[in-house]
Amino acid sequence: MDCREEVLMVTETHEKRDQLVADGYTVIPGVFGEALLQEFRDWSEEYFGQHEVEHRYRYQGSDVSVISPARWARGDIPAPRPGDKSERILSDPIVDKFLDDPGLQMACKSLQLEGLKSAENLLILAKPAHGPPLYWHQDFMNWNSPISATPWPTKVFLSTYLTDTSVANGCLRVIPGTHLRRIDLHDMIPDAHGEDAQALESLDGPAFMEHPDAVDLPMRAGDMVVADARLLHAAHPNTTDARRTLMLAWHDVFPFPEPPSWWTDPIPTVVREADPTVEYEPRRSPSKYLR
Repeated sequence: MDCREEVLMVTETHEKRDQLVADGYTVIPGVFGEALLQEFRDWSEEYFGQHEVEHRYRYQGSDVSVISPARWARGDIPAPRPGDKSERILSDPIVDKFLDDPGLQMACKSLQLEGLKSAENLLILAKPAHGPPLYWHQDFMNWNSPISATPWPTKVFLSTYLTDTSVANGCLRVIPGTHLRRIDLHDMIPDAHGEDAQALESLDGPAFMEHPDAVDLPMRAGDMVVADARLLHAAHPNTTDARRTLMLAWHDVFPFPEPPSWWTDPIPTVVREADPTVEYEPRRSPSKYLR
């Protein structure tokens, strides 16, 4: 059976969609075919064979931002962070091969991800051999807005690993439900990927704790994880002799404040009465909207 048919079989029910809403993540097996995965591997191996990852990105493994040629041509290029090397941001058609992959498109359609809009870039996160763990964090950046109170996702990442993952080589970890429910850990960790997070030295603090509700997500190469930006997640250290690489693409979904067409549960008043034209100052730490 073709992997695309397997994707459709897995996602033809609402189980995966509902898991994304309730738990903040879901995994779709066999989305990317082996030929494309090998192309991704060749591309990433060539890149990391020529570029050294800066020390401050050691917990992420790397933070390479690849922009689609169309976005690059528009001049819509992310500003580098202070002290960044220019090679961390580049343009390459590999972005379109990821975003336009039929398996990815079919999986998103089956999940009923309406109004899906790509940022037209691809993050390459490669944890080197014997690399440290990734700290607990969530990636949402609009906590001042009532958009953060939606019971459905409005920003998700789609990602795949280029090799099979396990606890040994740094598989993904999540704390289900933390996209909608505040826990003590939210108030104990620094904002994601900022200077405070990058400056962490001890692995004994809350950002690297063994949380009792954590779930490990070992995956096969080519499986795709879809996760709400608000979800607390982390990764184990890579204790093996081989690099563990993932590719990740951010997307907006379900344009605010409209609910999904299939939504039947109550809508919070703060969402229902929100003015979508109001702009809010970005905020990376959870606000009053996370209870």
